[in-house]
Amino acid sequence: MQDLIYNTGVIPVAAETYKEYLGGVDWVLTSEVVIAGIIIVMLVLILLILIFKGFGKVVSKNQKPSQNTVSAPAPVQAVPAAAPAAPAVQGGVSADIVAAIAAAIYTAEGGRQVTIRSIKVKNVQGRNPWAAAAIAENTKPF
Repeated sequence: MQDLIYNTGVIPVAAETYKEYLGGVDWVLTSEVVIAGIIIVMLVLILLILIFKGFGKVVSKNQKPSQNTVSAPAPVQAVPAAAPAAPAVQGGVSADIVAAIAAAIYTAEGGRQVTIRSIKVKNVQGRNPWAAAAIAENTKPF
């Protein structure tokens, strides 16, 4: 074995000699296992994709309203929409801050219609130092 590794004049000819030279690894068996593993993983992935697409079709089929119950809507008379009341400045909170908070709440609620009843400035001076540290940690920018 030492002659095969260090002596370049020796030419190995037997398959067992090559295995010893390569550390006793059977590369044919290793490649078969790797290729079989990749094929199995890909087939299972394709099977999962098909299963989830089937679930999606079943759910979307159940959510569609039936076509025969839809009737023509009655003509609706146009009613002028009332202008929304501008939010009043309360407790030193400006209209810009109210608009930003309202937009954030609208986004957080997923676009649902919500009503903001009041916005107040919170006194944070009496807060526990541990709570203040937690808020600072959780609200710091990336």
